[in-house]
Amino acid sequence: MTANRVLKNRDTNWMADAACRGMNPNIFFWGAPKWSVSHTGADRTQAKAICAKCPVRSECLDYALDNNIGDGTWGGVDEGDRASLRRRRMRDARVSAGGTR
Repeated sequence: MTANRVLKNRDTNWMADAACRGMNPNIFFWGAPKWSVSHTGADRTQAKAICAKCPVRSECLDYALDNNIGDGTWGGVDEGDRASLRRRRMRDARVSAGGTR
């Protein structure tokens, strides 16, 4: 049994306007089951190209960052890049609160 994730950002109204709505999720999530096609850099490029034209790209990225979603491409940003953005957000928050880098 898996624990339910507690979402910080529960607003999903933006998803109705997402460019990826109705598309094959394997384009955006390459950590798919072993029976699926393996994902390459070309897949990431395809996902990012779709996201680049999306009217709710920033809302999508904020949702993934706020809820610590680690898998797939959200808002045109893949897992590794989101991890870097998360670390930067945390560092900036500490500095804003009077802490150190």
